[in-house]
Amino acid sequence: MPPDAPRPAPPVKAPLKLALVVVIVFSTYFAIVRVAEEKANALAGGGTFALDARSPEELHAFAAVLDQLRRWGEPDLAGSLEQLQESGHLWVSPHLAGERSAIYVSALGLVSRVFVRRDELINPELPFPDLDVPETAQRTFATIRLAGTLYHEHQHLDGLEDEAETYDREIAWYERLRDARVDRLEGEERHWFEWAVGSAVKSAAAAREKVEEADLES
Repeated sequence: MPPDAPRPAPPVKAPLKLALVVVIVFSTYFAIVRVAEEKANALAGGGTFALDARSPEELHAFAAVLDQLRRWGEPDLAGSLEQLQESGHLWVSPHLAGERSAIYVSALGLVSRVFVRRDELINPELPFPDLDVPETAQRTFATIRLAGTLYHEHQHLDGLEDEAETYDREIAWYERLRDARVDRLEGEERHWFEWAVGSAVKSAAAAREKVEEADLES
C-alpha cells in the first residue's frame, strides 16, 4: 500500500453491531407504538388521557362508582375495574362520539384501551329528564348502566370479540345484580331499583338487536 493511501476503516466489532441492531429495533418499535397510541386517541375522539393520579377529579368519580358497586354487593366487578384502571388500560375521553359512555379500542395490535366518556363519569346528566322518575332512581340507572358498559368493554379487552355475546354477558350481570339486591329492599326503594336495572337491561337488549340486524345485513 502506498504510504499516502488512506487506511481502511477498522471493522465494526460484533458486539457493537449487535448493539446498533438492538437500538434500531427498539427505536422502530417505540415509533410504531406511538403511532398506535395516536390512532387509539383519534378513534376515541381525541384529547384522551389516562385515568390516574394526574386526573384527580376523574379518579375520585371513578372511585365513587367502585364504592357503589361494593355497597351493592359487587366486589368482584369493582375489583376487576380497579385492576383495569391500575394497569393503565382505562382512559378518559372528553370527546367520545355518539351516545356511548365507554368504548374499547385496539390499535395495530399494540395498544388496547378502554375509554370512558368524561361527562358520564364526573357529571352525568339525568338520562330521562322528561319522565316522572325520581332523580335518585335516574342516578341509580346511570351508575348501573355505566358499570355495565365498562364491564362490557372489559370483556372485549380480555379477548371476547363477539358483540352479541358480550351484550348477553352484560345483560346477565344486570340480572344478577337485580336478583341479589331486590330481596333486601322494600317499598319505593325496591320499586325504583328494579326500574333502574330493568331500564339498563332494555337499553342493552336494544343495542344487541341492532348488532343482530347489522350482522344480517352484512
